[in-house]
Amino acid sequence: MPQASTEKQRTNVTLTAANLAAARELGLNVSAISDAAVSEAVRTARARAWAAENAEAISERRAWIETNGTPLADLQVLKVD
Repeated sequence: MPQASTEKQRTNVTLTAANLAAARELGLNVSAISDAAVSEAVRTARARAWAAENAEAISERRAWIETNGTPLADLQVLKVD
């Protein structure tokens, strides 16, 4: 069963001793920082995977726009030339 986004789970993370010592010295919350970093890495990996999965459709769409222009361009209120 998937966990709720607020539910936490213990795990082990290996850090360099110097980084852990510096974080503790500065009063940084290593768990929160790790969670944020993993969240960002997941977001980035998902975005890359989506782009790879849809690369052909994106390429076809760009080619169509090059050939036909932007849909509804004639109705565009603010035109930048």
